[in-house]
Amino acid sequence: MEALRVCLDTDVIVELLRGREPVVTRLKELEGKRARFSTTSVNVFELYYGCWRSKRVERNLEAVRKILERLEILDFTEAAARQAGNTLAKLEAKGSTMNLRDLFIGCIALVNGCTLLTENVEHFQRVEGLKILPV
Repeated sequence: MEALRVCLDTDVIVELLRGREPVVTRLKELEGKRARFSTTSVNVFELYYGCWRSKRVERNLEAVRKILERLEILDFTEAAARQAGNTLAKLEAKGSTMNLRDLFIGCIALVNGCTLLTENVEHFQRVEGLKILPV
């Protein structure tokens, strides 16, 4: 049986760094099921952006560095770009749209066969075929 591949959204990583429930409990539960954890290069950007905007830049940079060492980083590849272009075109044809960073995160997770763990389920429901796991 193949391990569940779980891609962590930025909100989940931030809550983990803060030691907040229910994220900590949810991740422990998934660890017990031998889940493999990742995040995307877009989430990495969001984390570093948050560090540089914070009052404790160096402390936060170190915390982010440590957590990223434990995660596989999934890149925005040509396949993810193709999926994102297709998804956005379909959304716009329906008169809808989506935040581009969320679109990229969702499509990276989708093309890598990951389930996205997020507290912002409604942001990602527009990515057709994406498996979403709420916290």
